Amino acid sequence: MRITISKDSILKTSILFFTISAFILFFTSCSDSEGITTSDDSVLIAKIESAAKISVEASSLPVATAYVLNGDLADSYIEGVQLASGLGYKVAIVTDNEAREEAKSDVFFSEKGRQLKDTSDKGKKGRNKCFEFVFPIDFIMADGTSITLNSKEEWVLLKDWHEANPDATERPELVFPVDVTLEDGTVQTLIDSDELRAVKKSCKKGKDKRKCFKLVLPVSFTMEDASVIEVNERAGFKLVREWYKANPDFTVKAALNFPVDIEYKDGTVETVIDQTSFETAKDSCTD
Repeated sequence: MRITISKDSILKTSILFFTISAFILFFTSCSDSEGITTSDDSVLIAKIESAAKISVEASSLPVATAYVLNGDLADSYIEGVQLASGLGYKVAIVTDNEAREEAKSDVFFSEKGRQLKDTSDKGKKGRNKCFEFVFPIDFIMADGTSITLNSKEEWVLLKDWHEANPDATERPELVFPVDVTLEDGTVQTLIDSDELRAVKKSCKKGKDKRKCFKLVLPVSFTMEDASVIEVNERAGFKLVREWYKANPDFTVKAALNFPVDIEYKDGTVETVIDQTSFETAKDSCTD
């Protein structure tokens, strides 16, 4: 039996197919008013910001948020959650990751738990990384215990500590010296919090994040217990860090023993004879 299909029938079938497809797409879009484009996310974030919100427990967040909170936000813990009914969630987070430009920031989720893309200057700044840590790195916690992170996946260890110690108000203390990798692949050793602040200040201003100068090895440090640690190569800085881990009750910064040679970004080498001259060299780099 021969069956003949006319062009008119094919046309009608095609029209019916596209009509049904369009209807399904329209229905799906209407049933999920969250949107999938950056512009739609920005509109929804603005609505959540301006809407009346109620504080809710973190446990009330949709299950889907766990993917983000245990992924990109694994280095942060939740400080507070607000729900804008019918719109979504505003989640205040705090991080102990000093690589982040800001310690506190807000992230937004739809009612179903999808993270909304925050393209505002404030949003991008809050999650921006100035550099990447070279692991392992160490933290002294408020209770005097230490936590070592061997990879970025282990930031969750700090989050777990905060959940187990909700009454703790002191932030963990990063143990120096630390190595960091800048955007251009340059590895820098930051010997103290002053150098860390200088790098982050440059980051916020969009300037060269490389240190003004670096120590020319070998150098030595006198610790608070009068012991002396020799650093003959970059890896030797970990000896100073290990001393702090072993002596969490000591708070005086390791004293750099002078004279030392320092090398500026342009390759110029200068001999610094004392702490005053060292601070003067730092100040000369300040814009």
